[in-house]
Amino acid sequence: MQRRWVLAVIVGSGLLAQTPPPVPPPAPAPEPAQVPPQAPPPEPKPAEMKAEVVAVIPKPGLQPEPKAFEQLRPSQRKLAYTLQRAALSAHELGYYRSHPKAVEVRDALGALVAVKAILPEKASAAIPAVEAYLAKVRAQHGLYDADGKKLLLESTWKDLLLAARAAAKADAKGLESRLAKLKGLLFDAKVDATAPTWAAPEAPAQGKKAKAAKGPKAPEGFANQKAITALWVKRAQTWIDNTRQEVDVKGEKKLRSVPDPAQTKALNALLIWLENEDLDLLRDPGFGWLDLRRLGATPGPALLAHADAIATSKAPEGPAGELTLLPTLEPVLAESKFSKGDEKRQILADVKQGAPAADLATQMAAFEKLARSREFDTK
Repeated sequence: MQRRWVLAVIVGSGLLAQTPPPVPPPAPAPEPAQVPPQAPPPEPKPAEMKAEVVAVIPKPGLQPEPKAFEQLRPSQRKLAYTLQRAALSAHELGYYRSHPKAVEVRDALGALVAVKAILPEKASAAIPAVEAYLAKVRAQHGLYDADGKKLLLESTWKDLLLAARAAAKADAKGLESRLAKLKGLLFDAKVDATAPTWAAPEAPAQGKKAKAAKGPKAPEGFANQKAITALWVKRAQTWIDNTRQEVDVKGEKKLRSVPDPAQTKALNALLIWLENEDLDLLRDPGFGWLDLRRLGATPGPALLAHADAIATSKAPEGPAGELTLLPTLEPVLAESKFSKGDEKRQILADVKQGAPAADLATQMAAFEKLARSREFDTK
């Protein structure tokens, strides 16, 4: 109320200053203390207050501020997309560290859930338990919880087998044999009760009968997934931001637009790290960063930000956090100008940002498909 009273005095004084003086000579100005105080204006009614607010709205024709992603240059959007694909691929790589068959378990059960809509009611008894188990596997990034306890499927082998046989009549053939190989992992707490450490075994005592201890082998599929991760990191290098840097040109210092040195260093560090032997990577503490729970709401930029920690084998600290729904990045492809004859080559022309998935299960199923692909568009 006091601020409105002061504002009214200032406005009234301005209006009086613009009024022409009367004909008689002006009387001497009274002392400031002698000026009678003016009564504050009446409290504006709600309708009047609304009118005042409308009056300060920006001029007609001005559009709302666009989304932050849309404000990026095309090259920056492409960098964001390729970095996100690298982060998704790295997250997929992390499943192998949990257990050599973690990806196999997840994919087999995922194939069963994919055909649940066409399964007969009697064969669907195991589906709720399978979906709950898959949610735990994705949330824990593997087959073990944060305390190292193995996750178990809370159903029966009989119900799972019935569902698998019904799925074979639909569109998911071969599930019965795939799940039979994983039965112990899914239902028996004693089978692989603890996660593998990947550490090399201790050397046996010296002697004539001493045999060389066999160390663990890298999981099947790990090398291929590592190559996919490296591919997306290399593609991100194409879209590194150019920044104005002082360079030496024939002994003279000049400003030139060159690839950002920090981004270049980070991506190079990741590529060098990914060139290590498979078992060396699985044992590396920096491997713990390859997890969407660690990389958060911006996994691509976060992977770049933690590249030095990954390359220097610095393990992440604290709990991993939780998976979150992320906006989708949709590639816009165009035909390359350098296509020859009937051979049409598609290139990344632009990237659009879409809405997040409806739920985590849908999102992670889509991310897993993207994580294993070398293509821009996997639809």
